[in-house]
Amino acid sequence: MTGKMKLLITESENFSEDAILELKKHFEVEVANLFSEAELIEKIQTVDVLFIRLRFNLSKEILSQTSSLKYILTATTGLDHINVDYFQGNGGRVISLKGEADFLGTIPSTAEHTWGLLLALMKKIPNAFADVKSGNWNRDNFKGNNLKDKKIGILGLGRVGKQVAKFAEAFQMEIAYFDVQQIESYYLKFTDAKDLFSWADIISIHIPYTFENEKYVDKDLLSSCNSNAILINTSRGKIWDETVVAEFLRENKIKAIATDVLFDEYNNSVSKNPLVQLTNLNYNIIITPHIAGATFESMTMTEDFIVMKFLNTLKSN
Repeated sequence: MTGKMKLLITESENFSEDAILELKKHFEVEVANLFSEAELIEKIQTVDVLFIRLRFNLSKEILSQTSSLKYILTATTGLDHINVDYFQGNGGRVISLKGEADFLGTIPSTAEHTWGLLLALMKKIPNAFADVKSGNWNRDNFKGNNLKDKKIGILGLGRVGKQVAKFAEAFQMEIAYFDVQQIESYYLKFTDAKDLFSWADIISIHIPYTFENEKYVDKDLLSSCNSNAILINTSRGKIWDETVVAEFLRENKIKAIATDVLFDEYNNSVSKNPLVQLTNLNYNIIITPHIAGATFESMTMTEDFIVMKFLNTLKSN
């Protein structure tokens, strides 16, 4: 091959400096901070490698407009922001964190964010702070609940699920789980997700997004919850049926929800999302913009890892 391959970093803010330096040893690197699909489409016309975060959804429509792109690098475990079937079906290759269990076990950010959301709900922190900012000091309006002795049900005892369970131990909670995989643990194990949802005061969702898992948490499963149940989702928005979740919250069939992910977070209609619409109606809900993994430390670690994985992939080819 004559000349270096061209590599484009699409979201450069706080990108790992070590990763950029390493890439520049091997590629012609362009470091950009793109915000529009039009900019992205224009840039990818002549690049061989694309390093993305989660700002863009690499749909078939976008990917079909480049013939030179050979690799997509993404420091994520989930791949629903890329049309992987189309890209790989046309000879491309995606380099991601999927399946990198040993390395991912060193990354705590999603589990930590899960607990941030849970504590914020249980202690009513956002509403209390908003009230103080309005000039009030209404202590009795914001009584919360203890975590000690509460029952937390973990849907998916994978990497993040196990980390969440460890934190739950520190809070002296009762811990149970359900997983379609035959995962054994000293935590209470349920063989049916409905039984877990019926048992738990708090349900934390940690299953990967797949076609089979789309809307896994549906009306039938949610109907197993007690009316004081709290649901936390730091997995993917497509894992649960948002319309049904919103309905259950409106009708007081569940107590509260917090989510870091939305079904439609990759388009411009977030304001129309049924869960987002509830945020203006005084329901017990917290939504953050997919920031669970977005810590400075974790993003640097994962970007460095993806670069080395990519370089090792090229060496083995």
